Amino acid sequence: MITKTSYAFFIMILVSLLACTNDVLPPPETPEFCVDTSPSYDTNVKAIIDESCAYSGCHDGAGGTGPGNYKSYNGLLSILDNGSFRSRVLDQKNDPVQGMPPNNDVYPESQKDDLTEEELQIIECWLNEGYPRD
Repeated sequence: MITKTSYAFFIMILVSLLACTNDVLPPPETPEFCVDTSPSYDTNVKAIIDESCAYSGCHDGAGGTGPGNYKSYNGLLSILDNGSFRSRVLDQKNDPVQGMPPNNDVYPESQKDDLTEEELQIIECWLNEGYPRD
């Protein structure tokens, strides 16, 4: 025989199961500035990264202050795949420490602290397209 407690427990389980959904996130919206552009690493992004990230003493693969080797596409793949590149360059760009490139006095004066709006747009479009190499 089913007790009131068992019946209540069964109803709670049933309600819990029915409340669960399989939400799927929509694909990222394509910003308007990306509609007419298809940047690639070799054509557009490598120069930005070389000038802003992969210089001597930073993400150069030679023991600089920044981890990783950004001097090649393959050197970037792990941080592209795990989302940290997008996070640090786009999402946290205004954070003087977490945003990349960082705004502090550790890096050579010749290295810029911020990417231009055009450079940020190129990188965002490139990331949204799956970061094509060429």
